Amino acid sequence: MSNKECFSFHKGHHLHHTKVDQFDQNITLIDISHVMGSAFLVTSNGVTQFWFHHNPQRLQDALSLSENQGITATEDKRFLFVDTGLRVESFHMSQESISDCILLNDQTIKQPEVIAIVKQLHQENIKKLNERGINA
Repeated sequence: MSNKECFSFHKGHHLHHTKVDQFDQNITLIDISHVMGSAFLVTSNGVTQFWFHHNPQRLQDALSLSENQGITATEDKRFLFVDTGLRVESFHMSQESISDCILLNDQTIKQPEVIAIVKQLHQENIKKLNERGINA
């Protein structure tokens, strides 16, 4: 892990496994270009908007490897998918300015309170997956 890594799952940050359920919707081809910072200009079905992602470099890297007709998004404009030919990169997007990253460093992560919270969330996530019939 890097010295500081984002742990946010708010819009425009990381995907959480529970969001996978929301991918069951129509997707549409989009055109996207990086503007500056975390802002991207996205055109979908004739509508152009600004979308934001907390890690613009990761998204730019995926876009540079994208296949023709390989950039799609869900109709609700929350999730963007980039087919690189080897894998499909997934991004949680925001149409509003995004919140700051939640940064934890190596020292913070080792604090007992943080460890307890992570263990509790992990157990809750395992229970939810098991309830859905997924062995976790």
